[in-house]
Amino acid sequence: MEDYLSVANSTVMWVLALALVSIVVVQALIYLRNALAFSDKFGLLTPQEKARVYKTATITSIGPAVAVFIVSVSLVALIGAPMTLMRIGVIGSAVFELYASAQGATALGVELGKEGYGLQAFTNSVWAMTLGGSGWIIATLILTKRLGNAQAKMRTSSPRTLIIMGVITPAVIFLVLSINAAFNIRSLGNIEVEADKLAAALGAALSMLLFRHLGKTQPWLKEWSLGFGLLIGLAAGQLTHTMMA
Repeated sequence: MEDYLSVANSTVMWVLALALVSIVVVQALIYLRNALAFSDKFGLLTPQEKARVYKTATITSIGPAVAVFIVSVSLVALIGAPMTLMRIGVIGSAVFELYASAQGATALGVELGKEGYGLQAFTNSVWAMTLGGSGWIIATLILTKRLGNAQAKMRTSSPRTLIIMGVITPAVIFLVLSINAAFNIRSLGNIEVEADKLAAALGAALSMLLFRHLGKTQPWLKEWSLGFGLLIGLAAGQLTHTMMA
């Protein structure tokens, strides 16, 4: 295990990780600059609206960042800090990276971070994470323009359908992810409930709905609903796990 961690935390890995993350940061800054220039050119947002956008974006990023950080801490111990930084900095899904790295190890018949997990297994984990994440990049490259054209047509022909799809799609995605996390479905007659994960999902969902409702009279609660929801979900899941231990 020390063998692969010495490579995983080597100077070369740090240089490669920082180089890749730097590219992502530069891309984000260029996108921000162009978006602000476009807004100023056509007068899309007032200074007050811009300030509200900055505040809302900052607040809503806190909850997801905390969740990613918690998973990343365990990922650092398993695959090293540089690779964790590289993967999280580009894709941003710590849960996916943990799953992909574990699958890479399983392909060689060992468990991630356990006895027998050496340099070859680490390399396999890196390939699994990289190839798994490349699908999003390729899909973005190929489908972004086509989806934009389809959205433009729907905005003209059926704007109500576009609004409905925009509301339903993320709800269905989060519902499916929550079900997969909370229920271990081996067959229709063999379903195991992960109580702590179910409590986390319900706690987060219910608290976000509550804060959105309270936000009608206290707008700041609506802005913080996502961050508060994720923190409450984490607390509910941990409390349930502790009580059942």
